[in-house]
This record gives sequence, C-alpha cells and structure tokens, in this order.
Amino acid sequence: MFLMDAFAHTAVLATRPDHRLGMPDLGINHLPSPLLSIYPDLTKRMQHAPRFLLDNGAIDAAVELTLGRPKVMLEALTHCRVPYNSVWIEWEEAGRARIRETFHELAIEQPGRPLPKRVGCLFECEKGGRQGTITWGWSTDDPGLDVHGISIPNTSPIIAYFNLDDEQRQSDRRTQGLLQGNICRLWKDNPVQLDALMGLWRTAIHAPSSWGFQYLEYLDRAVGRSQQRIEEAMADVYGEYIIAWAVMLLLTSSRQTVDYKPVDRSKINKIRKKKGEAQLFDHTEVTLHIGQHAKEGQRRQPLGYQRKSPRIHLVSRYLNRRGDKHWLVEPFMRGQGDWTERHIHVKR
Repeated sequence: MFLMDAFAHTAVLATRPDHRLGMPDLGINHLPSPLLSIYPDLTKRMQHAPRFLLDNGAIDAAVELTLGRPKVMLEALTHCRVPYNSVWIEWEEAGRARIRETFHELAIEQPGRPLPKRVGCLFECEKGGRQGTITWGWSTDDPGLDVHGISIPNTSPIIAYFNLDDEQRQSDRRTQGLLQGNICRLWKDNPVQLDALMGLWRTAIHAPSSWGFQYLEYLDRAVGRSQQRIEEAMADVYGEYIIAWAVMLLLTSSRQTVDYKPVDRSKINKIRKKKGEAQLFDHTEVTLHIGQHAKEGQRRQPLGYQRKSPRIHLVSRYLNRRGDKHWLVEPFMRGQGDWTERHIHVKR
C-alpha cells in the first residue's frame, strides 16, 4: 500500500471508537484522540494537493543531485518556486540505495526505530511558492504498528519552516551534527562547496508543528525523557531536508527530466466505498525521462570542440543551471580511444 493510502486508511480507524491505536514499543496501548487527529487532518490536506509518486529511477536521480555540487543546487534554489499551494511527494526508500552504497553503509535497524519502507513529504506554501512548510511521513515493516494487515504510518512532530529568500541561523548542535555527517565529509576539503551545503539548511528552521507540541508534551507526561524524544524526532527529518529540494528541482526542471502518468482509481474506490473502506488517492506516477540527447551522449558543444580526456569514462548525471533555469544533465561517455581489456590477478 502506498504511504498516502495508509494515511487515509489510518484516518478512518482513528475516527472509529471500536479501534485503538497506540505505541506498543513505549507501553502506550491507546493514544488520546487529539493525537490521532493528525491522520484525518493530514489526509484532508493531501486531498487538496497534487500527489506525485516517484519510481526508483526518479528518486535515484534526486539522490545524485544531493551528492553533486551544493553550490549549483543552492544557486538553483534562488530561482526555484514550488508550483503548487500544496503538493504531496512520496517514494520507496529502497530507491535511495545509492546513498548507502556511496558511503559503504549497511541498512541497519536501531532498536525502536525501524527503517522506513516508504517516505513522503507534504509541501504547503504561501503565495509565490518561496515560503512554507514541509511535513514528513513514512511507513515501516514494524509488526507492532500493523493493524488488519496495514502498517500504521508515522508522521514527524518536527516540520521544516522554509523561506528561500532568507537565511535562518542554525543551532551549533545542528551545525556540528551536519558537519559530522557523510554528505559534509564529501566536501571537507572544499570550503566553498561546504559553505553552500550548509547554506541549503540555512533556508529553514526545523521545529515542532502545533500538533507536534501536543504529541511531545503527551510523551513527556507518559514516559518522560522529553529532550531525548525531541532529539530523536529531529534526527528523523533534519538530514532529509536536502532530498526534498532535490526532488522539487527534478520536478521543476526547465528541460524534460521526468515523465508523468496520471492514475485514476475511481473504479476501485466505488467498490471500497460500498465496503466502508478508505478511498484510495488518485495520483501521478513519475518516471525518469530518457531523452534522445542522453542516448547520443554529450551534445551542443561549440563547433570543432573536443574534450580532452586521458581515458574513456562515464560522467554521472548532475544539476546544471543558467540564469533562472536549471536542468538535469544525463550521464554520458567522455573521452576518446578504443576500449581495452584489463586483467587483474588477485592473490589471496
């Protein structure tokens, strides 16, 4: 089940008095209704938003943008506008395997914090698309959150209040946490790119939402350790801020980067309505567009231009910009010469 549909299903359960939703890992078997209100509320907000579901190829391209030059990405954001008052975007977390491969990390679950299965974010913007909030949600395979075969999704009490036209000072704790992260270590020897990377996070303040304050206060009364809960909630979403904008740059590219396929679920919803089940969301599937220029390799070079290279090698996709336009350059082969075989003898 898609994450957005899991929210819609949970919204129905949250409004039924015969169902009880809790947090078994914390010993809470029945959450009070004010805390469950986030499910029908978030579902209602999704109903008024376009919904985009990225396939693994599209989210993999977004991950490549986050690993590219931060300065180009930050400059692209100076002209980027979210083209909707609100928009829901989700993907399968397995599609981001590239980032773990880049840093040679294993997907290891921590006690009480299972790995996400699907992840989504809801952009809600003010007029102009340069200021607003980002709300995160995700689903897991945690059996303790399984109700009637459907995993109850999580939503973060921490949201990003972003303003692309202003800089927000980050706390020393957050800054040090980022600097110790893998993505910052990529640019540790390049102060210009490192400062641009930190500049991406300076476009937002991460803090609890109005519902998030209620949630955190309840946990403090129920199980204590409020500061630990806040830090855990912050850790869940703070580092994800860059991927949200990488996806938005992908969707707003001035050249065709992705293909869109609308999905109408009205037929199945008629059957579900008769059964009293939650309605499934119509949405748009987003797949990576493979254009002719990507098939032919690098193009649009000056006449007589030849890029000298000591070897033939693959250039990964990257973000490019000119003026107020940005686009994704597809992978291409660079260099000249014939392919050669290389034999390596490995001794044990």
